[in-house]
Amino acid sequence: MKRLAIIPARSGSKGLKDKNIIELCGKPLIAYSIEAAVNTNLFDRVIVSTDSEFYAKISRQYGAEVLMRGEELSNDNSTTYMVLEDILKNKILDTYDYFVLLQPTSPMRNAQHIIEAVEKFEQKFKRFDFLVSMKESEHAKVLVNPIDEDESLKFFDTNFSNYRRQGYKDYSPNGAIFIAKPDSYLKQKHFFGARSLAYIMQAKDSVDIDGPIDLLLAKILMSEN
Repeated sequence: MKRLAIIPARSGSKGLKDKNIIELCGKPLIAYSIEAAVNTNLFDRVIVSTDSEFYAKISRQYGAEVLMRGEELSNDNSTTYMVLEDILKNKILDTYDYFVLLQPTSPMRNAQHIIEAVEKFEQKFKRFDFLVSMKESEHAKVLVNPIDEDESLKFFDTNFSNYRRQGYKDYSPNGAIFIAKPDSYLKQKHFFGARSLAYIMQAKDSVDIDGPIDLLLAKILMSEN
């Protein structure tokens, strides 16, 4: 099969300045995703989509191709779908059997994770159009509810005196790996649903860097490794 890896990396971020290239244990953050993709030896192309010439230079240094995106795909209102649609429709829709989206904020996801996810997806290629990496949630959904304006706990109606964590096992996307067939993705516009396959990852490999605490955790885990 022909496979494409896509790594979206726009410049600018509100939580951490230049988050996608922030230094992590001696490398810019985006380098971990590029190297993971390249080291699988699975992809015909590893593409970074960015609006920054500086990000582009770093991406090429670590072995990726670069597609520059316009300002309309780089502001706070642009979505992942819009970026992927631009790549798939305008450049390579009919060229690849499927693509793998690797967000640069998941540095603990390595080449072996990608290989395992790809193998799982290809084994069930006829039945599924998508794959999403997941982790066991820190809290079961019975423990996650809104608090209304009156600040009461009326939505928490479980008898928690009998709650046992082992009795509940819920999962959430960890943001590390998304796989999709191009036509199916452009039609559905997201990766989830009955035709989406789960790839379960451990919590330590699921760090998604959004703020300073996530970055610190990643540094600790990498140092231990």
